[in-house]
Amino acid sequence: MNKSMYLINYTKILRNIIMKKVILGLAIGSAVGYLVRKMQEEGKLDCIRDRADKFVSKSKRDLKNVTDITKNEAGYLKERLENVITKGK
Repeated sequence: MNKSMYLINYTKILRNIIMKKVILGLAIGSAVGYLVRKMQEEGKLDCIRDRADKFVSKSKRDLKNVTDITKNEAGYLKERLENVITKGK
């Protein structure tokens, strides 16, 4: 066999391996999706949703606090800079 035949065989083997992995991934993904849906219908994921809601609410509140603190600090620095400039003249 020449090099081109080896290359053709190699690509066929790789294509088969990739297709098997894709099919396996689809099967696993479908099974996991089905199980999650069943758990949701049974109400087993409600506590996770509640925790996620609390986490998002706390994150929003913390971000708002950081934003307010940053604005206050910027205002303070602006006033200080204006005072230094005024005293320098």
